[in-house]
Amino acid sequence: MMNPEKVIVIFTEGETDEVFYKKLCDDLGARQNTKLKLYIKNLKGVGRYENKAPAKLKHEILTKYPNIKIVVFCSYDTDVFSVPFQQKPPVDWLKIEQKVRYLGIDDIYHIKADKMIEDWFLLDTENICKFLNISLPKKVQGKNGFEKLKFLFKKGNKIYQKGYNVNNFVEQIDVHGIYERLKSTFKKLNEEINKK
Repeated sequence: MMNPEKVIVIFTEGETDEVFYKKLCDDLGARQNTKLKLYIKNLKGVGRYENKAPAKLKHEILTKYPNIKIVVFCSYDTDVFSVPFQQKPPVDWLKIEQKVRYLGIDDIYHIKADKMIEDWFLLDTENICKFLNISLPKKVQGKNGFEKLKFLFKKGNKIYQKGYNVNNFVEQIDVHGIYERLKSTFKKLNEEINKK
């Protein structure tokens, strides 16, 4: 197989994010773009970005594609960055960007879930309820997206764990519908996948 003209790498925090982005990128046409190679790398937590992301780029991507344009997307929940009285945020994004640019990669972008990715999933509560085999409740209880998903899963006699694709529920979500409602969030990713 010939080398691609461009490599896109998406770093995620967990398994649910990883599965979501695979579906989203398929929906945006990544598989059909023969000039593109896509990698979705699960870092298993936001705290691992600083060392793991640059290391994976250096040892797993740059060694395979030394002279090819590489575009990096860092996907993460923003809830951990808005904790009151927190002296030091869990990740220094400027430092990560510097490490990535030091590797010769200039294109690095952020995809931030407003609060958490569970809030995105809840944009498709209807399909979540179908998956759980429960009726759509009048009100979904919980103070945040994670707690609301836990509430729905409990009604369906299942347990929701953050970061894990519990019972493959992400496969049941209408990713295209979520994309349509959050187009501006995924604008750059869509552009890079479909750039001619």
